[in-house]
Amino acid sequence: MQKLKSIITVIILALIIGLFIYYLKNHISDFKQISFVKPHYIIILVLFTLFISWTNGLIIKYIAEPFGVKLKFKEWFGLSIITSFYNIITPFKGGLAAKAIYLKKYHNFSYTNFLSSWAGLYVINFFTGSFLGLISLYLIYIKHHIFNIVVTLLFALFFIPMLIIILFSPEFKETKYEYLNKFIRAINGWNVIRKNIKIIIIASLTIIIQILVNSLAVIIFYHIINVELGLEKAIFLSTVGIVGILVQITPAGLGINEALAVFFGLVVGITPAQALTVAVIYRVISMAIMFTLGPIFSVMLVKKGNI
Repeated sequence: MQKLKSIITVIILALIIGLFIYYLKNHISDFKQISFVKPHYIIILVLFTLFISWTNGLIIKYIAEPFGVKLKFKEWFGLSIITSFYNIITPFKGGLAAKAIYLKKYHNFSYTNFLSSWAGLYVINFFTGSFLGLISLYLIYIKHHIFNIVVTLLFALFFIPMLIIILFSPEFKETKYEYLNKFIRAINGWNVIRKNIKIIIIASLTIIIQILVNSLAVIIFYHIINVELGLEKAIFLSTVGIVGILVQITPAGLGINEALAVFFGLVVGITPAQALTVAVIYRVISMAIMFTLGPIFSVMLVKKGNI
């Protein structure tokens, strides 16, 4: 089964890359029209990326605390870094497995508690992201008279079920369908963390801050290529990540995230060339950071063997 998944991943990745090359070849003039201004802003974007890793680390820290696991700074920040690093070099969220193995091996944090808690966080993630996404769509409609029924329904399909889960906290048995099981694990995981108000508050505030900070980064990304975005459009583009979570079948969503950036960019009047350029800039920055810090923290955290 694992071999089949790897083959499917390679095929999908090759197909996406092929489509991008085809598009680039036939629309090269669109890319030539893009001008770059203030490239030194990239330094600020590096800091934004590190900030997101820092906040992800805080979530790891506070998830572990109720189970008696006290993580030092180099651990919770390092785990955030190597999670992203292993997500890049492995498909199907390999970073999550690396994090779980480390916590089990060095802190006796059981896989059951880890997976349940982490799955429960997806409820908060989906709820918060879709809620802000719907708000941004409303503001875009009010300010720019742009309305897309497909995207609105997509966010509603995330928001309404998550709201029901939070209010009623049902429990379900897993099925033979893996994608459906992702939702079921999140639902059941919510029942694990909903009793810990501290985790819920910290996770919710952290996710909101992440989206807002990422929105500022999006504004700067597009400013670099001389495209000015309002905050409402930037928030909308920042919440697209909740869709990407479900389709992370290539390493770090390579190709998938870029395709989503193009699709959602079209909704708010961004051309495919502009969206792809920004997506590539972000990809280069994030990969440069993770390939620099990932191996360093892997060595720092795992001195007795590989995770």
